Amino acid sequence: MTRYLRRFAILLSSAVWVSSLSIPAFAEGIVSHKLFESVEDATPVLMPLNSRGVTGFGGSAAVISVAYKDERPTKQGFLYEQYKDWQANAETFVTEDGELRTICSIRTGGDGDDSITVSISDGDALPPNAMPYVEYQEATARGYPTYLQKNQIVLWGINSGDTNRSYESSAYVGIDEEGIPYANVSGNGQEQDILRGFAKGDKVVLLDDYSGGDLYVGSLSGFSAAYRKMAAWCGFSPDSVLK
Repeated sequence: MTRYLRRFAILLSSAVWVSSLSIPAFAEGIVSHKLFESVEDATPVLMPLNSRGVTGFGGSAAVISVAYKDERPTKQGFLYEQYKDWQANAETFVTEDGELRTICSIRTGGDGDDSITVSISDGDALPPNAMPYVEYQEATARGYPTYLQKNQIVLWGINSGDTNRSYESSAYVGIDEEGIPYANVSGNGQEQDILRGFAKGDKVVLLDDYSGGDLYVGSLSGFSAAYRKMAAWCGFSPDSVLK
């Protein structure tokens, strides 16, 4: 939890309000979050339309976009939703300047196990100008060293049917203020590609050259629905990942 809060503190210290925080128009045919889970795997990838309502393949079509609406909280509090193997969270609070701020995150794993977290604040630059932070976190305990070593090369491997893609990053390790060691692996500037892979994939595997096996295997079932909810809570369109 301390490492989680520290990451949020880093997000907040560098936060900037940008014009993308204006409330987006409601998408046509809004689907409630209760339907996301049942339609997520059956919904085809939708091609974005240009300003004339023409698809990238040519020809005309009705205006279609990823189901989305702005659900930014209007008061302090904590929100939680579960979507299959992913959970979405939002914490809203008042800053020292009197601004209402929301930190949104989605996660798989955790609760004493290794986890993958995707997070952003509505005070940051938002998609499509900047992508959420993606991080693998090794579960650690006081008195035990981390398995990952500093600067160790790690691959994000994403499996989708017979297709496999990988993205290279490196481990960061340290000791928090409570004396507990921690280790994590970021998206290393490849967040958009990794998140798009998550949206289309079946599972994500963290790989290295030393373990003799997989560091971590995570399910991607429920990711897209959880990402939609995070986008709604922090006020940005999910199109740059889910379209």
